[in-house]
Formats: sequence, structure tokens, C-alpha cells
Amino acid sequence: MGLSWMSALKLIPWVDVVQATPGIVRGARDLWSRTRRAKSEAEAHEGTILAPGDTAQLAARIEQLEVEQLEASRLINTLAEQNAQLVATLDAVRRRTRALMACCVLLAVGLAALWLR
Repeated sequence: MGLSWMSALKLIPWVDVVQATPGIVRGARDLWSRTRRAKSEAEAHEGTILAPGDTAQLAARIEQLEVEQLEASRLINTLAEQNAQLVATLDAVRRRTRALMACCVLLAVGLAALWLR
């Protein structure tokens, strides 16, 4: 079990992961802070009734929400790409482990056959 984890850790493109991490963390923090701020603003405006002239305010809020949605989708796409890389790497390790196990079984059968002669 330890060998397969070590092999998996060696195969992961850590340079790419480390280079992408600060941007992902910064994006997640920005998204989180905007979400908190938007929630507090929504709670503050919850009891107010909009006048007919407040459509510009609503349009600005919709535009802000669209920008946040785009940034959230970019962050999710980046995380999904990294997840796909990790899954592909672990799949390769799984296949190599199975091949190694098959070789070990064949070697054991061959050694048993030589020993029984």
C-alpha cells in the first residue's frame, strides 16, 4: 500500500499544482469574501421596498452577480482540471500496480515450479 502511494506522489505534476495553487486560493478567498459581503448586503436590504426608479440599482446588482458567477465557474473549472490530473495519475498508478502484481504472481508460480522439480 505504501509503495503505491509513493508512486502516486512521484507521478503527480507537483510543479503545475504548486504554480496554480496561489491563484486558486486567491480566487477562492475573493469569492468567499464577496459571497459574505453580498449576503450581508442582501440581509441589510431585505426589508426595503424598491421604488420604481431603482431599476438601475437592480441592474448593477445583476451585473455584479453575473461577474461573481463567472469567477466562480472559472475557479470550479480550475479545480476540476486539477482533479482530473490527479485522477489520471492515480489511474496510471493503479494500472502499474496491477501489472506489477501480475508479474509477482508469475514470478512466484515460476519459483514454485522450479522448487518443486
